[in-house]
Amino acid sequence: MRKLIAMAAFMVASVAMMEGTAQAWHVMGTVYCDANLNGVIDEGDLPVSGLTVTVTGTGGTSFTGSDTTGNYGAGAWAVFVLDTPGSYKITLTGNASPVISPASLTFSLTDAVNTATVNILLDGQACTELKCWLTGGGVKFSSITHTELAEKGPVHNFGGNVNPSCDSDPGDGGNWNHIAQKANLHFQGTSIQVVRCGNVADHPPGSTSPVTPYNFIEFQGTGTLKGIGGNKADYGQVTFFARAEDRNEPGGEAGGKNAGAYIDRYYLQVTNTAGTKVLLNVDTDSVTSTVDPLTITGGNMQIHISSCATK
Repeated sequence: MRKLIAMAAFMVASVAMMEGTAQAWHVMGTVYCDANLNGVIDEGDLPVSGLTVTVTGTGGTSFTGSDTTGNYGAGAWAVFVLDTPGSYKITLTGNASPVISPASLTFSLTDAVNTATVNILLDGQACTELKCWLTGGGVKFSSITHTELAEKGPVHNFGGNVNPSCDSDPGDGGNWNHIAQKANLHFQGTSIQVVRCGNVADHPPGSTSPVTPYNFIEFQGTGTLKGIGGNKADYGQVTFFARAEDRNEPGGEAGGKNAGAYIDRYYLQVTNTAGTKVLLNVDTDSVTSTVDPLTITGGNMQIHISSCATK
């Protein structure tokens, strides 16, 4: 929490400058999104900027003050309370998700305790929804040798752009393609919604860049599934669910310059519109009821944070 230490130093300096004019109490903190869905603030979580934090007196004080998260660093906020010790509550507005912790957003300021730090953790599934998008793709060869005898191409290749729009109507959400070479099938997803994104709890974040902070994204929607290369099958409109994991920077090539590092992973399941029949299942085993992403043997995927101002 180095950002909190730096902000505290700034606060001490600010209060010192006000001595001789008015006594000052203050409350500060950082708002985080529980991106790894483990219920505690840790390195896998992301600061949330752009929310309004309002501090209101509840114990007979009439004070009201507010700040916007991000004014003192990513997700950080601070409110000065002048000459008004007492009890207070904190409220969040501006597309704020449900609060996981602390259990009570109330605190007290007195002559003896004139500062308070309240770090707030928001529900990960809610605050990461539609907050990320995906570009890139990859290929998948044999899981043992990465190629097969006389094989001229990959077993699977896939990629596209999953990027719902910023308005209330996500639009078509981008375009995702998958070609299953042995089955001679081409899937194309065109109505895509992001289910969630974040960081696997036991894995480092996607990267150190603030624009690519996540290491997984899940998305779903509708599309088409048709035969190619002599396969005349046409399943018409279908539904799908996919998961991509950006587990290496750059790329995820096994045996490449990042040999020994985590390798990108990918999962796709395509079903009929009723959801009663699996038409294409791309994972590490044949069990269709579990999500088991396969390791990519070539390619690269990047998960980006949304530029939407309200997300």
